[in-house]
Amino acid sequence: MDVALDTFETVERRATSLANQDLHGGNIVRAEREPWLVIDPKPLVGEQALNGVGLLRNAAWNGGTDAVRDWLDLLAGLGLDRGRVRAWGVAHALAWSSGGTDRGMVEAARAIRDA
Repeated sequence: MDVALDTFETVERRATSLANQDLHGGNIVRAEREPWLVIDPKPLVGEQALNGVGLLRNAAWNGGTDAVRDWLDLLAGLGLDRGRVRAWGVAHALAWSSGGTDRGMVEAARAIRDA
């Protein structure tokens, strides 16, 4: 919770990036008009780091901390702030945890925090 609260308290209030809070492998499909398309977006305006939250969440579910670490490395290589992506991953997973009743989300937040 400390990571999530700190993230919310330090949010970039003037952020204007369009972010997809549900970007993950299941929402990227092959297509005819383009090699791939992102489907089922959950858009919001905020920090660029928010684009990584779905990827981290699914990595935590499917491969644990090591998989999350790999995604953090990749996202940092693309220019996103590693620490901020990680912090938003924790905060987002807890926000989607239905008040902590969704144990899968809570465990995902822990794996992201520990990556």
